[in-house]
Amino acid sequence: MTAYQDFEEKSVDKAVERASSELGISLDRLKYDIISHGSSGIFGLVGAKKAVIRVCLPDSSVSEPVCPDPKSTSAEESDNGQNGTVAALVDEAFGPAPDTSPDPASDPALEAEEDTPPAAAESQPDSQAVADWVRGFLDQIIVLISPDSELEIRKEQNLLCFEIRGGDSARLIGKHGQTLDAIHYLMEKGVYKQFGATLPIEIDVEGYLEKRRSELTALASKLAQKARQTGKPMVINRISAQDRRVVHLCLKDDREVRTQSVGNGDLRKLLIMPKKKNQAKRPRSKNP
Repeated sequence: MTAYQDFEEKSVDKAVERASSELGISLDRLKYDIISHGSSGIFGLVGAKKAVIRVCLPDSSVSEPVCPDPKSTSAEESDNGQNGTVAALVDEAFGPAPDTSPDPASDPALEAEEDTPPAAAESQPDSQAVADWVRGFLDQIIVLISPDSELEIRKEQNLLCFEIRGGDSARLIGKHGQTLDAIHYLMEKGVYKQFGATLPIEIDVEGYLEKRRSELTALASKLAQKARQTGKPMVINRISAQDRRVVHLCLKDDREVRTQSVGNGDLRKLLIMPKKKNQAKRPRSKNP
């Protein structure tokens, strides 16, 4: 039986060099098959895979060793690998499927999601450098999804705003804004990986975010009123982090209801619950 050994590296050339060095076989005598050319994943952020080669090890008892056919030995692995990669990308981008357990609104151990943004990093990255990186990132997205779209950038106080106009806006937004949410998520991940910190950045397509904020604000007000009237919690299912923050901020000053995020992953449930009424103050007892 012919012996072989697999080598992984960022590229096929580096895998070949490593195999040659470790096995002490010159490059011109090294016999190998390419199992995988590797992949940089989505913009180098998620789903990256290393290149893999399979090297036939020299055997004195065999004059011309033959490597196993990679197509036959790894066909099943390839099929499973593709499905596994898709599932891994979904899990990494959006977290595991939401928890379907009974509504845990009454569980006092749950912590409410913060209404205020996370504390700023000690050293913020240069806003112009971040803007340039995000522009390059979005240019790649636009070329792939909607080549006819145009990108506009503006700065509003401390917020960097990227507005995509024209082209196939429906594809960029996606069903219920899912594609736009995914683009924003990958952008944030990329900025943090590149600069070690994040800045407030907004990506919009044809004014979609403002329309969605208005709809969410109206929904939050309606459900808050219902929670006050019935005394029961109202639930918004599978809501993204950006949308949860809109609801949190909308109701943060309401003295009669409070908001709380529940579940795992990015798409969680958001609860709008009536606050418990303060007990009436007891009259002070007079000393005899």
